[in-house]
Amino acid sequence: MKFDLSEIGIKSGLQYECITTTVNKEGVKNAGAFAFEYLGDDKVKCHIFEGSKTLKNILDTNEYVVNITQNPLVFTYATLDCLGDEYYTDDESIAIIKNTPAYIIVDVENVEIKTPENFPIKGDSNIYFIYGKIRKLVVNDERAAAFNRGMSALIESLVNFSRYKIVDEEKRKEYMDKLIENQRVINKVSDEKTKKAISDLKSEYEKY
Repeated sequence: MKFDLSEIGIKSGLQYECITTTVNKEGVKNAGAFAFEYLGDDKVKCHIFEGSKTLKNILDTNEYVVNITQNPLVFTYATLDCLGDEYYTDDESIAIIKNTPAYIIVDVENVEIKTPENFPIKGDSNIYFIYGKIRKLVVNDERAAAFNRGMSALIESLVNFSRYKIVDEEKRKEYMDKLIENQRVINKVSDEKTKKAISDLKSEYEKY
């Protein structure tokens, strides 16, 4: 079955920041902020470092929910592992964020375990690439849009550039270092327009 995720701002092959919700075997709900990638048709992928409650629940139940939201409190509390019960719907067998603009229920099809050698975050933890199939897409708000952090990285770099010519050398180096990191993020998660924008901006930085 094919799904059209463009209606919630998701394009195939790009990476989006979403809230992944799961339920453990005892029925306790959990939420975490993780990257999500749409592979086309009904196929999706996410990658999660080992050790998280979300990963354990996914491996135990073979399902998870991708909540499409830009609520800053939900992102913060999910990351801090303190999202309260009041943020969830009353469904007992599945965890869904209350009033989320859209959500996707995913059935796990395959899990690959990889070492973190090729990732910017170095450490001893393995990374689990979780491939899944969309079971259901629910859109509660036609304005729903998944968050791609490449745009935030670009905006930050543009704001810094507006100050670049008037700050001292130490601050310029700080801005350039941030630009390089932001470009790395954009090249990993964003579309071609955003990649071109950060490349053109870097060329302007290098003139000074």
